Amino acid sequence: MPEPRKSPWPAKSAPPVDNYEEFISRLDAASAKLIVRRDSLNKTIEILTLLLTQNNTGLQLWKQRLHVCEELLANAAEKPARRAALTELHEVALKMEPLFRNRAQRITVRLAAVQTRCEEINSSLKGLEKSRIKLTSSRMLSKERENLSRAIGELSGTADATAVVNPDPGLRSDIQDARHAIILAEALLEAKREK
Repeated sequence: MPEPRKSPWPAKSAPPVDNYEEFISRLDAASAKLIVRRDSLNKTIEILTLLLTQNNTGLQLWKQRLHVCEELLANAAEKPARRAALTELHEVALKMEPLFRNRAQRITVRLAAVQTRCEEINSSLKGLEKSRIKLTSSRMLSKERENLSRAIGELSGTADATAVVNPDPGLRSDIQDARHAIILAEALLEAKREK
């Protein structure tokens, strides 16, 4: 005797699984890690900015000393003792100016690299926040759709719902129209969010 055919649809549909919480928590965890990194880089930027300011100040001071030494040397031609002391100061200034200039250049390059990494992190954080907002909105829409489907099911007298005392023949058509309107509204919201 052949087995009775089973219905392809289950009598009761399983409750929908809420995957949103897991994905939102992943986004939050990724954001938290990036924020820690960004805070560390911001401290590095503060230190490098201070060092750059100090080196640029030192560079300007040594440039001024070099200029003053050159002027004093030009006027000390007839004073050998003074000229010897000024020559020594001039040589020190000649060495110190490029030393501070090179150090300032190295700090500038390092600062630019750290700032670039910070900008990359900020960009990633913005992307994570946008994804979180989209997931949260989608989750809310999903819950609203689920609640509406349940309410519609109760009204239309599906297997899960209690029987309606006075069935309305046009109700199913109106419900179908409502579902189409919801789908279109969600599509519009998605399209607006994509812009």
